[in-house]
Amino acid sequence: MMAEGETSTPAQRILERAIEVINAAGEVAIRTNPIAAECGVTPPILYRAFQSREGLVIAAQAERYRRSTETAATLLIELITSATSRKDLIDKVSQALDFIFSDDRHGAREIRANVIGSAVSRPALRAEIVKVDSWYMQKIADAYAIAFGQGWVNSDVDIRAIALWAQGLTNSRIMVEFAGNKVLATQWNDISKKAILQAIFGTI
Repeated sequence: MMAEGETSTPAQRILERAIEVINAAGEVAIRTNPIAAECGVTPPILYRAFQSREGLVIAAQAERYRRSTETAATLLIELITSATSRKDLIDKVSQALDFIFSDDRHGAREIRANVIGSAVSRPALRAEIVKVDSWYMQKIADAYAIAFGQGWVNSDVDIRAIALWAQGLTNSRIMVEFAGNKVLATQWNDISKKAILQAIFGTI
């Protein structure tokens, strides 16, 4: 995201427009010439930045995935690093999970499901998803450094593996949402939160 007053580059404008198009009408609606015209550039400039229509789609989908993860990951990291005791850390991770599993995050989960589906036949997009998940996985692991030093968390686990598992678990919540059953969704939240907290902290 650009700072106030910062001028966007042609590539940034093209990427933003491609994301808007996918959000509104899906990948099938991506047309390079209209997008170039809407961004005030010529098609050769678009192709110089993204090589092809496929390159533009992959870049836009990867950025959609990154943004859909950013808000929750940032909150989780802030809460982890601000904890002052084991109990405080458990409470704050629990608070973060409540937010991550909330109905307000449905849109983010839907975007990730869409991008993951698009990546099934696109190795290049799969690689971009791995980069995003690996980056956040490591940032979350780094955030737990003090907690590990204080003995607040289960020392037998690799927190990176838990972070990646929790991301996959969160992504799967979209299946519960498809069913539209609020009771099942609440039970899913409780079961998933207990499993993640136990993996991180052991017996609570």
